[in-house]
Amino acid sequence: MDSPIVYIIVLNYNRRDDTLECLRSLYRSDYPNLKVMVVDNASSDGTAGAVRAEFPQAEVIENGRNLMYAGGNNIGIRLALGAGAQYILLLNNDTVVGESLVTRLVDAMERDGAAGLAGPMIYYYPPKDRREDEVIWYAGGIVKLWQGLTAHRGIREKDSGRFTVTEETGYVTGCGIIASRDCFMTTGLLDTSYILYAEDADFSLRARKAGYRLLFVPDAVMWHKVSLSTGGEFSASKIKLKLRANLILLLRYARPWHWLTIPVFTAARAANFLFRRLIKSL
Repeated sequence: MDSPIVYIIVLNYNRRDDTLECLRSLYRSDYPNLKVMVVDNASSDGTAGAVRAEFPQAEVIENGRNLMYAGGNNIGIRLALGAGAQYILLLNNDTVVGESLVTRLVDAMERDGAAGLAGPMIYYYPPKDRREDEVIWYAGGIVKLWQGLTAHRGIREKDSGRFTVTEETGYVTGCGIIASRDCFMTTGLLDTSYILYAEDADFSLRARKAGYRLLFVPDAVMWHKVSLSTGGEFSASKIKLKLRANLILLLRYARPWHWLTIPVFTAARAANFLFRRLIKSL
């Protein structure tokens, strides 16, 4: 039986060297039926030409302006669906992937007839020699609307081996998310109104509402350089964008009674964050 066609969409905005490193890891993949598409959001650093020179087998799409995460990826998704993609993997360009990433994600999706989305174990870059030295960035997603919370499970902890089972998860991070053709056709594309952040949680919640299961697949592995395009993991620009996006998400999905508890938990998390930053600076 032929392997399903997987299109991998790598979105780029002025991160030429990161994109090239990402593509080098992708082309070491053991999956036999993948196609790579680089969608460039009007970069000025020569990424498109560099990709064509080193990877002539990759398809390069050049947008006339920066369409941000959702808009840029939607361009690629439409083209991939039109070309017959059975699965589409959206991949941040500031990542490198394990050789078996695509194979294991597709295998998990094929085994679970109700799965619409799946995501891998994601560690902080760079890769370590031993798995127990890896630091987790994403080991499944947590959604608690009554707390106003979307979060990564296991973030910033070393891999002690407690996340080893493929299981249903709250949401799949857009850093590395695979979705079936059927899921896109039923759920629709990414919502461009978020600008940046929370598009993945929104897509996940819409997919679940449509009846799909969301999977975390721990034996599929990748590494993330974390928030390079927005200045770092705790940058002011990232915090501002995330707050805006989370507010839009909560206004859409939280129930009226959730708003009795959302402010309390949000204030508590903010106080905890500020306290940890203060202690770290001392």
